[in-house]
Amino acid sequence: EGMPRSAAMARFGIAAATSLDRWCRLYREGGPEALEPGRRGRPEGPGGRTRERELEERVRKLEAQVAYLKKSIALKAEKSSQTGRKPRS
Repeated sequence: EGMPRSAAMARFGIAAATSLDRWCRLYREGGPEALEPGRRGRPEGPGGRTRERELEERVRKLEAQVAYLKKSIALKAEKSSQTGRKPRS
């Protein structure tokens, strides 16, 4: 609204003139919507890790651990049956 840069910076608590310049440019180019906070970080895409993909990987790892433990228990039981001992827990 025609306010001097220093007055605008003081009124709105803006520490750097470059931030004010960037916000003014964004406003001129895209209006008030351009100043709304955007999404941060890498955009999701075919190569990015989504939450769903992370959970699928976690499920695969847990299934592999369960399979390993089942085999280990079966081998202990088989070994103890051959030696006549009870398996230790």
